[in-house]
Amino acid sequence: MPTYSKKIAIIGAGIGGLTLALALEKKGIDFHLHEQANSFEALGYGLQLSPNVVRVLQDLGIGEELEAISHRCLGFELKSFKSNNTLAQWKLKSDTPYYQCRRADLHQLLYNSLKNKDKISFAQKLQSYEVEGEQIFLNFENKNSITTHALVGADGVRSPIRQSLFPTEKPQYAGYAAYRAILPFTPEYNSLMDKATVWMGENHHVVAYPNGNQNKTQPWLNLVLVVKDAQWHEQGWTIPADKQEIAENFQNQSPLLNTILKDLVSNPEPCFKWGLFDHKPLPFWTQGKITLLGDSAHPLLPFQAQGAAMAIEDAYILALCIDQETTIEKAFIKYQDLRLKRTTKVQQTSRNNADIFHATGIKAMVRDTGLKLISSINGELLNQKTAWIYNYDPLTLPL
Repeated sequence: MPTYSKKIAIIGAGIGGLTLALALEKKGIDFHLHEQANSFEALGYGLQLSPNVVRVLQDLGIGEELEAISHRCLGFELKSFKSNNTLAQWKLKSDTPYYQCRRADLHQLLYNSLKNKDKISFAQKLQSYEVEGEQIFLNFENKNSITTHALVGADGVRSPIRQSLFPTEKPQYAGYAAYRAILPFTPEYNSLMDKATVWMGENHHVVAYPNGNQNKTQPWLNLVLVVKDAQWHEQGWTIPADKQEIAENFQNQSPLLNTILKDLVSNPEPCFKWGLFDHKPLPFWTQGKITLLGDSAHPLLPFQAQGAAMAIEDAYILALCIDQETTIEKAFIKYQDLRLKRTTKVQQTSRNNADIFHATGIKAMVRDTGLKLISSINGELLNQKTAWIYNYDPLTLPL
């Protein structure tokens, strides 16, 4: 029997919320998941799932299903946006796979893996909450209030729970505009197989990698394009972008990348833009029987490909803490203590990478020369740079 027997309310059925629901269900801990959408929608573009998070998903019993929807990444290649020269390339060193998949496919897999769909309620947009004694009253838009004994905010960067805990915390525009697209994978893209490729340039960078299991389903090419842009952009994921303008702004010296840009313009698949916003690390996530998870706790700039990974790690460790502690307050504090330092470091690393990817002038020359030198001497040094992220094993944490 689980230690904690009272119901936990989870707000938000994204990657983090669904992972927490699955982890709690496997431990027999009661929960209810509240989602503001009217029905389940598997949304989103590409995800990179590094070994630290693949270990979690395997332990949750969906390793084979994950492999079936994913492309395995074996390494990385960094190229110059200006010359198309390879600056560095290296192979990953891990027995645990590094996968690339569509966010929509992982979202659907997590949803399908939940045995009891009655634990999910849709069309429930949280407006506010009040704590009264041992109960928390949840007030939903156009719904009657309900009560719960514990509350987890997994409802993203615009979380009303985060806003309630930190009313003065405001994101700052980071100075970058980003564009996402997904294209059918063609034979012309074959040199991009089995890796993630990054073109770095002055004020620009592009990431391209395959999505989907190329042996079983139609693979896709995931494309992320980022440019320094002083203009303020609305914080959102679904603002339509002018694809012709993107192609013109990202012209470069790579025949392959220019072919991809040409395909982007001609393909009917939509392309969306969004402004990147920087959130300062929070001093805490937990207040009594309330805590935060994923983007609601630690929104990341997308320059280390760890946003979904950190949410999944959070969910797994939070479920472990709830299962092992005698009170929800102790569980939430232990979870925060185990996660806060790591996610803060990932936030800072992602922020630092923004400067590296978009360096100009002398800084760009130093970056390019350094990468070439390290890659030629010992590419393993580049693996060591991310070892603290990828080698992390939540399954072996001393709890």
